[in-house]
Amino acid sequence: MPMLDKIDLELKAKIAERIKNLREETGKKQSMFATQHDKDRQTLNRWETGRGATIYTINKLCIEFGITLQEFFDDPIFGGK
Repeated sequence: MPMLDKIDLELKAKIAERIKNLREETGKKQSMFATQHDKDRQTLNRWETGRGATIYTINKLCIEFGITLQEFFDDPIFGGK
């Protein structure tokens, strides 16, 4: 597997932070959110720490958060609105 460069690592960290922020906006801890959305808490933790979140994962999470992929990436954390 190729090494990620600085740009990739920064994007990975921003995606993880965005997932965590969205989950925190629900007011739920990881375990409660994971249970209510039929996810494994450890998997959610991995996504929130920058490991394993694919574009497909992000898309499914967006559906659960009630936002679009565009809204996910339009967040100021990515330099959006």
